[in-house]
Amino acid sequence: MQEAFGLLLAETRSLANLGMLALAIREEPTLRAAMQSCVRYMRLHNAGVQLRLDDARDVVRLHVGVNMQGHGVWRQAIEMATGVVLRMFSMLTRNAFRPAKITFTHERPASLAVHRRVLGTAIEFSQECNAIVCRGRDLDLPIPAADPTLNREVKRWLDVQLASLRDEPTQRARQIVRMLLPSGLCSVDRVAQHLGMHRRTLNRHLAAEGESVAAIIHAVRAELAKEYLANRKRKLYEVADLLGFASASDFSRWFRGQFGETPSDWAAHYRESKAAAGPVSHK
Repeated sequence: MQEAFGLLLAETRSLANLGMLALAIREEPTLRAAMQSCVRYMRLHNAGVQLRLDDARDVVRLHVGVNMQGHGVWRQAIEMATGVVLRMFSMLTRNAFRPAKITFTHERPASLAVHRRVLGTAIEFSQECNAIVCRGRDLDLPIPAADPTLNREVKRWLDVQLASLRDEPTQRARQIVRMLLPSGLCSVDRVAQHLGMHRRTLNRHLAAEGESVAAIIHAVRAELAKEYLANRKRKLYEVADLLGFASASDFSRWFRGQFGETPSDWAAHYRESKAAAGPVSHK
């Protein structure tokens, strides 16, 4: 399998592939407004991709998430989504936009040739989030072809489509949990706050889907534990910290209770299974 398969797919995408989403962001006056619209309307185009904008003005992070499990498939999906979004903003500004860097939680691949060609910026691996990191001032870049009148009409139509969607609190809650776990402040109240609703309302919505915040936190923590341990460069204390544990020993006890083996043993077995599957092709 080509190690950068997701980025190779992203390289073939154009604005036309994004349908009405492309029209909405193309008519925004600035790159910041385009990013905000992209975050708002992405699920109309692709419900499997989640975007979240962390705008601190000086430094802005566009977080990229996907609804997929399985380390290899998830990694390819994350890189493809990141590549598509980056190309989209570059096209909007006629190649004037350059992010400060791009961060991925997964391990550095053996070769960065495709990554550098497609992403064209500083790339950091084994980080705590998947994000396109921008300088705030760069988001004031104007979008040359923007038409305010068409912008209003397109967004009015998209808002109608958005209102007709069945809300999916489970997926939205999962995204928030992934964001909050490294802070050590992941709780029902915090998740509800980020979703803009009262905890009782959130619990009611989740209960209708047979879920709860506690169960979602547990499931996401288990998925991320395996994802982080698959990266041989992460130390045990780093994984514990990213998952919101007070210490590596607390994490180890929890992990053994969940998976029946220590984190170190799981990581060793994972690498053995990868080695048995054979080397990755770089053709």
